[in-house]
Amino acid sequence: MPPELSNDCCARPDVTALILAAGSGTRLGGIAKATLEYQGGSLLQHAIALVAPFAGHIIVGTRAQDLDWAQEQCRRVTTDCSVTCVTGGATRQESLERLLDAAQTEFLIVHEVARPWVEPDVFRQLLCELRECSAVALYTPLPVRDGLALMEDRELKASLPRANVVSVQTPQVYRRAALRHAYALAKRHGWQEESTIALMARAKARMRLIEGSPQNVKVTYPEDLAPLRMLSAAPTLAGAQQASG
Repeated sequence: MPPELSNDCCARPDVTALILAAGSGTRLGGIAKATLEYQGGSLLQHAIALVAPFAGHIIVGTRAQDLDWAQEQCRRVTTDCSVTCVTGGATRQESLERLLDAAQTEFLIVHEVARPWVEPDVFRQLLCELRECSAVALYTPLPVRDGLALMEDRELKASLPRANVVSVQTPQVYRRAALRHAYALAKRHGWQEESTIALMARAKARMRLIEGSPQNVKVTYPEDLAPLRMLSAAPTLAGAQQASG
């Protein structure tokens, strides 16, 4: 029988946070998102500080050329978690697979440096929900006025009901066995997906969704940098942890 989460939904020694920080920022003009400044530190520092209260272990996936920098960033955040860095892959799927291979605990948080505005208590909510299933992600409804359809080679393949179409976000949480099973199928069949959600769906894994916040925006385009700059002088989560450490 697999281990269960404690009554407070946060058995930290049994939880590993996997932080995706290996992106090159192609849509951001070639700026690696992990290196962006936010609240007096980097987005990587902020992501570590966000997940630290809910995990006993943190593993960061970064670009090979950023490995030394990432290790220094990890040292700047005061936490009692074990924090390690590994080299990410050429794709998100490959990066997460490397993080998964390095994880040893039953419960996993998957987060990315590009979402600095997630509310900390969301991690607790996700872990509590994981007591009843194998995987949980955040969603937000999509305000859509027009009809939605799937197109392939300029031909209509399917119509999509607007009420059932949602945006899916990180953080997400998984039982390690469920995520490993999906990756094993991907390796066996040569699947390549842009998101972990798509990979889990292709593996026919059951994944529960809980409603997130529209404020949990992913830093993707140049216009997303304005809020980062506006809030750069605000008190830092990482700094608060350092002050209390």
